[in-house]
Amino acid sequence: MKKRKVGIFLYDYVDILDFSGPAEVLSLTSNSKPEQLLTLYKKELLPTRPFHVCTITENELPIKTHSGIKIESDYRIDNHPELDILIIPGGPLRAVQSMVKNKKVQEWILKHKNIEYICSVCTGAIILGATGLLNCKNATTHHLALKILQGSYPDIRVVKESKVVQDGNIITSAGVTSGINMALYLVENIIGKSAAERIANTIEFY
Repeated sequence: MKKRKVGIFLYDYVDILDFSGPAEVLSLTSNSKPEQLLTLYKKELLPTRPFHVCTITENELPIKTHSGIKIESDYRIDNHPELDILIIPGGPLRAVQSMVKNKKVQEWILKHKNIEYICSVCTGAIILGATGLLNCKNATTHHLALKILQGSYPDIRVVKESKVVQDGNIITSAGVTSGINMALYLVENIIGKSAAERIANTIEFY
């Protein structure tokens, strides 16, 4: 099976769980039960794992998360490997709005419109909405940001009561921990239900 390259975009004041949840799920996903057990035993992740996850920032500077923890990314938006899956996590509205206004970031996201999946977590949908990629599509976000998403982008069909919403190659998810649901949804779509159940059991997420 093809190994999918997953890029998670990070920016100042991003919410940690928005990106660490999907990163953990996809990084620890295995092709089989024996591989899953080995993953829990060995220090290094197995080279046979189906997803390779990396973090990407606009520049080489460490980013400061919403909780104050600093993160150093693997790549910048101008030097990362080709991606199969792009994940845009959320954060507080001021941080999200700065990415909405960032033309360089918006253009970079648009360059990936034809990859296998573009995903958002929480208020990351607002960043994605600014690109126009959600126009005339079903999408969701954190319950406290649903009105903001709809008001900012009236062409989006906002879904209020779903943790994960797919429309074409775009998957949006609701607030914070829903990024884990979104990642499990990806695993089930790409590898199968048994793999999704296996990793959900591993991280004790039911």
